[in-house]
Amino acid sequence: MVEEQMSIPPKDRAQEGIRHYIRSAGLVGGDKLPSERVLSERLGVSRTALRAAITQLISMHVLESKQGSGTYVLPSKPINIFQETRNFSDAVRRVGRRPGAHLLDARVLEVDEGLAGNLDLPCGSPVFEVRRVRFADDTPVAYETSYINHGLCTGIEKHDFSHESLYDVLAHEYGVRVGHGVERVSIARATTPEARHLVIDEGEPVFFVQALERTVSGVPVEYLKAVYVPSRYRFASNGCKNGETPQGVKGTWLTW
Repeated sequence: MVEEQMSIPPKDRAQEGIRHYIRSAGLVGGDKLPSERVLSERLGVSRTALRAAITQLISMHVLESKQGSGTYVLPSKPINIFQETRNFSDAVRRVGRRPGAHLLDARVLEVDEGLAGNLDLPCGSPVFEVRRVRFADDTPVAYETSYINHGLCTGIEKHDFSHESLYDVLAHEYGVRVGHGVERVSIARATTPEARHLVIDEGEPVFFVQALERTVSGVPVEYLKAVYVPSRYRFASNGCKNGETPQGVKGTWLTW
């Protein structure tokens, strides 16, 4: 009886088996899984358990089913690991995809009282505001509004951030390197403009992220407000201190 209670349910065993098969076979986005018969025999599970596992992985956006064709692996979702200093473009490249951006607006403005508090700047200080839709390959993933401490990067508004990386420009043109800040992730519902640009339904649940990033010496660099589509982007913790990565631990499972 105890042994029965502690055994792994067939559906869960099938799901882990599918994930392991994808990794061990080196499958990537667009690759097709073997037939149900072949896969159930390979994993040692029933077809009923296999179908249940596939249904669950489809709901998690790991797999997709094409009627009359079969089941396919979806591209890996970019992941933001809280303790690691990494920008959006790096997160997308990390999973073998191509980052992109559509620039909506870029301008220099003076901060009001609320924004000044978020950036730890005096009221009326100049900031560079840039709004973009961020892409992984050709899929819109995030709707971002960044406010950059203009005093650290005078003239940054002359750059074209539909093609250039904001953090790369800060680092290479101005010597401003982001150390680590604080981030807050909550759940919100997509507004009309966010839904339009992200090609999702208005009111659909999204990740809402607020972040304050600083230099290593503690100077505020960026205040970020962003909306991410949960089926296209993820967040995780590696259990380490800020700026550290695990030593001697394989982290590939985080990409799933």
